[in-house]
Amino acid sequence: MIITVILTVVLSLVWGSEVIHPPFQTGDCSMCHVKTKDGYSEALTVKVPDLCYMCHPRKDDKKVVHNPVKAGACTLCHDPHKSRTPKLLKADSLNELCLSCHPSIQRLMAKPNIHPPVKLMGCTACHDPHSENNELRLKMPKKEICFMCHPQIKDVRDNSPNKHSALLIREGCLNCHNPHGSDHPKYLKYAIPKDLCLSCHDKVMAREEDGKRIKNMAKHFAQNKDPHGPNQWGDCVMCHNPHGSENYRILKGSFPSGFYSSFSKDNYICFMCHDATPFTQKETTVTGFRNGKLSLHYIHVNKDKGITCRDCHDWHATNGLPHHLKEYTEFGKVKFPLNYTPTKNGGFCGPLCHPRRGYDRVKPVVNPR
Repeated sequence: MIITVILTVVLSLVWGSEVIHPPFQTGDCSMCHVKTKDGYSEALTVKVPDLCYMCHPRKDDKKVVHNPVKAGACTLCHDPHKSRTPKLLKADSLNELCLSCHPSIQRLMAKPNIHPPVKLMGCTACHDPHSENNELRLKMPKKEICFMCHPQIKDVRDNSPNKHSALLIREGCLNCHNPHGSDHPKYLKYAIPKDLCLSCHDKVMAREEDGKRIKNMAKHFAQNKDPHGPNQWGDCVMCHNPHGSENYRILKGSFPSGFYSSFSKDNYICFMCHDATPFTQKETTVTGFRNGKLSLHYIHVNKDKGITCRDCHDWHATNGLPHHLKEYTEFGKVKFPLNYTPTKNGGFCGPLCHPRRGYDRVKPVVNPR
């Protein structure tokens, strides 16, 4: 077969822009056609595809066979004599030939974002046009074929301690991306990343690694109308890596997984956007959460068992309370209210953690110890 391909290419150079089928180039039609007293008839010495298989290896010997191959219709796609297209195709390009039978893919080719293998290399970059052992005649299993070109994503999927289950279930990468083309960047199936995420996160889910439950995020956003900035913009991937991460909850930066943690600003993804000053300086006017100049963020986190941002704030969305404060928080299996009440210059809270205490930015409150 390799010799045949080389010969075809050489002959195409010799004969100009045309690719000539070697039997036709020799002028000996008897290799394929029945000889008559007047020359040669259109009748073949052997029916297609058996005639083709006299010189070419079989193309129908794998599990998933392309219908034209299954029907023995080699000449539906290939011209047996000559062509201006490699492989003697009956079209000006590989994609044009494939799209003549696959109109749904043709519509995708009109999208503003076309996957480079489709546009530059053609359909056979991923699919075998004859037969393969994989679904859709893919050259690798559906969940693996993308990694022929994207090995870095495979490394994230396989080696991240916190994996995104979307890469492991059902269609793999194709759960989120269209491999041919899309109206949206990154070949995503939705214009807004948040809408894509909520197409799966519309129910309670269990994490792949440890079975811990993940809340129904669609319901959470429906019930809480004040979204955190990235969620207001519909940009979940501003904080989360959609493929996998070494960080808690597939975050793009560190965040403690427990209720308590010793504080370091390097351990919090929050400080990619938020000023860390109120957490590192005991006295400041940078934050509104202060009693006079005493930073109450500093007081809460800078201790042996400092609490984390998530203990008081919801980083997705809240409903009514300022600064994305939670109405309830959880410690172990206990769920309890923060009992937060805002005032003109401060506020009060009374969770289980400590007695009811207040703060005021103008007239500092004296709280019980």
